[in-house]
Amino acid sequence: MMKRLISPLYMAAVVALLAITGVPAYSQQTARPGADAAAAGGQPDFSGVWRIQRGPAAPVPKGSTLRWVPGPGELPPFTAEYMAKYKKVEMSRESGSEETEPEAQCLPPGMPYFMQAQYGLEIVQGKDKIALFSEWMDAYRRIYLDGRKPPADLDPSYFGYSTGRWEGDTLVVDTVSLRQDTVLDRYGSPHSDQLHVTERIRLVEPNVLENKITVTDSKAFTKPWDYSWRYRRATSGNDELRENTCTEGLVFNK
Repeated sequence: MMKRLISPLYMAAVVALLAITGVPAYSQQTARPGADAAAAGGQPDFSGVWRIQRGPAAPVPKGSTLRWVPGPGELPPFTAEYMAKYKKVEMSRESGSEETEPEAQCLPPGMPYFMQAQYGLEIVQGKDKIALFSEWMDAYRRIYLDGRKPPADLDPSYFGYSTGRWEGDTLVVDTVSLRQDTVLDRYGSPHSDQLHVTERIRLVEPNVLENKITVTDSKAFTKPWDYSWRYRRATSGNDELRENTCTEGLVFNK
């Protein structure tokens, strides 16, 4: 059988058409488009599903009913007022109550709690916007990259309003306008209406993403709270998020 020959001129036309439409032309040797390639605009590509890499949890004291206890550095540097608020949350949870756990009420996890991504986090990246989808609670947030500013009349929300900019290969994200009734972490840490979250996100390896987080709150903290998380990009076969509809598991009392 004769092999069909494809002229160089034809191939050049195809590549030009793909460039105009914005469709990337990957070679057959590219096993995972986006793992090492640059995203739109020549920036690092964060696209994919990511699984958080956490160390072992701190041991729960014998006899305690708490699911987790904070390890060294895991709590914000609370003022005395907000440490008292945190202790009330801890006492409530120790009693077995779930009233301070948003997820137990099918409420979104808030920020930066959202970025813990317990069941995986999918990032869809474009030139002017990045969307992040969490399997946990079917939650999502947007990061705007087109230079816009938060609206002056913005209402506080569970994930706030996020704007980002590139500093070399690092995405710097500022999040403001967060609801005061959300929690910061799985321990139920409270905050005020002055909460501001800054993230510095970069690839430290082709498939390892680092998020350095700085949380400031002039009312609740004595100083900025810094910590970081790392995520590994999921491989084929483990790169799908599932539907997680919290309300299907609720039993409503009449």
